[in-house]
Amino acid sequence: MTDTARLVRVDAPRLGHIPSFDGFRGIFVLQVVLYHAGVTAKLLPGSPIIIDWFFVASGFLITSLLLDEQNRSNTIDMRRFYSRRALRLFPAMYAMIAVFTVLMLAVQILAPDALENAGLWWVESLAASLYVYFLVAAFFPATIGAIGHTWSLTVEEQFYFFWPMILKRSLKRGTRRSDRNLIIGCLVFIAIFVTIRMSFQHVVTWDGLEAHFVDEDHLSWQGVLYRIAAVRPDMIVCGCLAAFVARAIPRPLTDQVRRIIGVLGAAGWALFVAALLFATRFPFFTMFGSVGYQIALWGLVPMILDLYFRQQSLAARGLAWQPAQWLGQRSYGIYLWHIPVLLPFLAAIESSYGVRKLAIGLVAAGLGVVAGLLSYRYIERRFLRIKETRFTAPQDRMRSEMAGGEIRDPGPGPLHPRHHRPAPDLPAPDRPAADLPADRGADS
Repeated sequence: MTDTARLVRVDAPRLGHIPSFDGFRGIFVLQVVLYHAGVTAKLLPGSPIIIDWFFVASGFLITSLLLDEQNRSNTIDMRRFYSRRALRLFPAMYAMIAVFTVLMLAVQILAPDALENAGLWWVESLAASLYVYFLVAAFFPATIGAIGHTWSLTVEEQFYFFWPMILKRSLKRGTRRSDRNLIIGCLVFIAIFVTIRMSFQHVVTWDGLEAHFVDEDHLSWQGVLYRIAAVRPDMIVCGCLAAFVARAIPRPLTDQVRRIIGVLGAAGWALFVAALLFATRFPFFTMFGSVGYQIALWGLVPMILDLYFRQQSLAARGLAWQPAQWLGQRSYGIYLWHIPVLLPFLAAIESSYGVRKLAIGLVAAGLGVVAGLLSYRYIERRFLRIKETRFTAPQDRMRSEMAGGEIRDPGPGPLHPRHHRPAPDLPAPDRPAADLPADRGADS
């Protein structure tokens, strides 16, 4: 069967570097940090949708890269894929967990009263280390605490443990029927998680920016299902489907197709901004199971496609600002380390008001960013070099060398569905959507 007759096209233009993706990560990882530092939490209460963008972008990038590899070599090298992800994600992650654990042990010995609101921090460390944080939080919501931001990393890592194998198996069959089954499976997955979120929204109540579960004291199966669905793994699948759509659109784009993509992209941006501003303020946009919020989530798909196809648009050129790209390439470390850095400041932030609160928040946020930059410089880069020299396909290595050997990295992750306020028990944002040389880091 010719590739053009397939529903999932392998033979399509190769994914190149998308500057606006880096820029988006750079700009909005700052918003994640400022949100948790209490600087912008009230202004943009719907900031969790930023992380959904990261999820969609992650699925889009990684699936596109896997399809590129299939097109290039007629297979997907699973060993290389998992090795690259491990080298990209594990070193900084485990360094952060180790530092957090040592500090918490020291505090427990020297000032145990200071841990009164820290939750079961040792359970958090273990759950994060095993990449099962979001599952532990679903069954034991009281454990959500100091490093709750790692849950989003565990969502992605669990998803990408299975997705490449599923995709490879489907592509190996090479039939229109196998493509159809894959797409139907993705749509069913999305439908199940959306249905659960919307059906069991009643298990969560909002007090400003903080969520409370009605089953915190007496666990219910509805609560467990809701908390699993509320981490939105279906948005990664939406990104995977977006990659299929992008490869199916004929090149070069006609003016009509370009206009349609632009209109849909603008609608996606409008929904994104509305969710940022109005989530928790109006029932229609209540996180995470309201009708409006689901519509806004789906609007992220045309946003991604618009940035990909119309890289000369005003939005894409604005996001491609060089300082934003530079920061975006370091966003994973910033995301990982900003919460441990914020922890000592949170009590002062919560007890302060006005200019004092703003000043403390900005100082804490700045230190969190610096910690992330140091992580990139002294931890991540050395493993990125190994990733690019030992686990890159020869063709891609040649392209990277011709492009100056630039090593790029992933973006941050989601805000946890329970806490959206700067407090000691607050979880945070992404997991990284690993990304490129030439947006290739997504596979690692």
